[in-house]
Amino acid sequence: MKPLLFLLFLVTACNAEPHLPPGTKALPSAAEKGRGPLALVNLTHHVLGHAKVFGGKQPDLFVAGYGGPKAVHLFRWVDTAESGAPVFAQPAEVKCSFTEKGAVFQAEDGSVTGLWIDKADLVTTHFDTKKMEFRETKREKLPTEVKSASSLGVWMNEDGSHDLAFEVSNGAKSLEGHPWTEEWRPYNSSGISNGEMRYRYLMGVTAKGEVKQITATKNEVYFTMHNVTAVNLGKEHERDVMTGSRQGNLVFYHNKASAGFDLEKRRLTAGPDGNALRHPSISPSVCAYPNVQNGLSDIIACGEGSLYFYRFTGEFTPAGAPVYEDPVSVLQENADLYAGTLPSPTTVDWNGDGVLDILAGNSEGFVLFFQNIGSNDEPKFLPATRVQAGGRDIQVQAGYAGSLQGLQEARWGYLSPNAIDWNGDSLLDLVTGDITGDYMIYINRGTSKEAKLDPAHPIYCDGIDLHGMWRCRPALAKIGERTALAIMDGDDRMHLYWRIDDYNVEDGGLLKLADGKPIGASGGVGGMSGRCKLDFFDWNQDGHLDLVIGTGRVNSIPDRENGSPMPKIGKKTLGTPLLMLNTGKNSYAMPVPFRDKDDKIVQPGGAHETGAVGTMLGGDGPNLLICNEAGRMFLLPGKELRTTP
Repeated sequence: MKPLLFLLFLVTACNAEPHLPPGTKALPSAAEKGRGPLALVNLTHHVLGHAKVFGGKQPDLFVAGYGGPKAVHLFRWVDTAESGAPVFAQPAEVKCSFTEKGAVFQAEDGSVTGLWIDKADLVTTHFDTKKMEFRETKREKLPTEVKSASSLGVWMNEDGSHDLAFEVSNGAKSLEGHPWTEEWRPYNSSGISNGEMRYRYLMGVTAKGEVKQITATKNEVYFTMHNVTAVNLGKEHERDVMTGSRQGNLVFYHNKASAGFDLEKRRLTAGPDGNALRHPSISPSVCAYPNVQNGLSDIIACGEGSLYFYRFTGEFTPAGAPVYEDPVSVLQENADLYAGTLPSPTTVDWNGDGVLDILAGNSEGFVLFFQNIGSNDEPKFLPATRVQAGGRDIQVQAGYAGSLQGLQEARWGYLSPNAIDWNGDSLLDLVTGDITGDYMIYINRGTSKEAKLDPAHPIYCDGIDLHGMWRCRPALAKIGERTALAIMDGDDRMHLYWRIDDYNVEDGGLLKLADGKPIGASGGVGGMSGRCKLDFFDWNQDGHLDLVIGTGRVNSIPDRENGSPMPKIGKKTLGTPLLMLNTGKNSYAMPVPFRDKDDKIVQPGGAHETGAVGTMLGGDGPNLLICNEAGRMFLLPGKELRTTP
């Protein structure tokens, strides 16, 4: 199997459907008008285009989602936020035979067209506003020079015709093998990425039928552009080009031609400081969004995670790159709280006001703070703000060699935070696990009402950086006078450590089952390892700390023969929150899933791992806080859950 297919494997290989107790709803935004980041119930988004469908002052937005239900949605523009970002209503699903490799645009007469790449064909569709449907009106073969195009952009001409740019591959091959095998070697013995470097470039097809390569080289953007958009940046820049990228750069080309394409060399779109912008998450696609005041192109960009808005400043760097403001969230009214993809939560009183808040890490590598402006019994949460350390947003990502699955995962972090008063100063500190398998401590030097975290510092055991399985969350607890830390260690065993000082721990031995056997978590090797979110919590209120565990579908706890969720619940199941009760003898019972009153297993949605924690939020606890992989959080009353074997 090609190594990148595994990124889709977890999504496509699962036949199971998510299940939550009847009536369960995602935690909503408690901001005014319920505003919060715009995100579909998907891992990844793609803005197809914009059009004034509903007659508002600004265009409405066509968005498709991947990694979850595949569909095209139309968001109606309703307002502009103080940040300058557009605000949209809740989405309406659009009937469409296509969900990817498309571009939507509006002609001068108001008609809305969608162009789609369907293998070797270019398909033209017309949008029926009454039926909310794209209907196919034309199908033609792409020029033979345009091979395996993965996205396209549209440049309108004054006569109503249009020129097209297509994203194509340089033909480099991916590394053979599969990251779920012992043989997988994404890096050579010198630490350099194996395999050919895959890049993308642009082919142009003009309205007159001219077909040619329009970028200077075939090695323009690493891995993928995700899409191409026409941007109007002012006089002599009315027909410029911008693309997204795997690594988060917004790639710009000045087009000197008044029709067709005559592109200058690649430049990287800059931020206010003159340095290249880097999108907050992996794989942003880009879509020009017109500024109604000056007619120039702002940008809406989205990849994994929610949508972001970049405002064009009207300026260029001395090197000719356009300058945009830093991104702010595109907003939606009546939104769910959004915790980013693959969130891993914890509940603590982060701001010292006496009520429990939510902290959550995610695959983008951020730690998010959701302030509870309600009470513990009736919580109400504001949309997230990012937690900082050393005066900067915490964002942990793999970088060049930090992911065992290879360089293509450089922009993922899978950050999983937990909070505890680690050093006895009555302030909450953070301990995190992430994509690298390293465990870090962020010491709080602030106050109970305003945390001020030091930059991340390694935790050491025997002088060695504490390291375990990747993508795991550490469990933390005060046990007697000592502070305990539990992780999935390098042998795939639940392992206990005791705090010595701020940065050092000592070995506390393995956590074990009642029969004395160690507790494993991985359903296989490589990418099937780790992915386990541990939480110490007294679920049955007997005075002993149990384990609440968030999993992915490939976890197999406590072993690969009898483990959950795989294979006991199913080999093609979903991530499943689990409970391991403490027997009271420093050992644990076999894991069991949480079930609702109809005896159905609770699976919030997604094959990738997400967090699950016990909490007293919601009143009459203990209760269960869980997430789906698309960033929604759910608070389930514990009294309505069954945990019998």
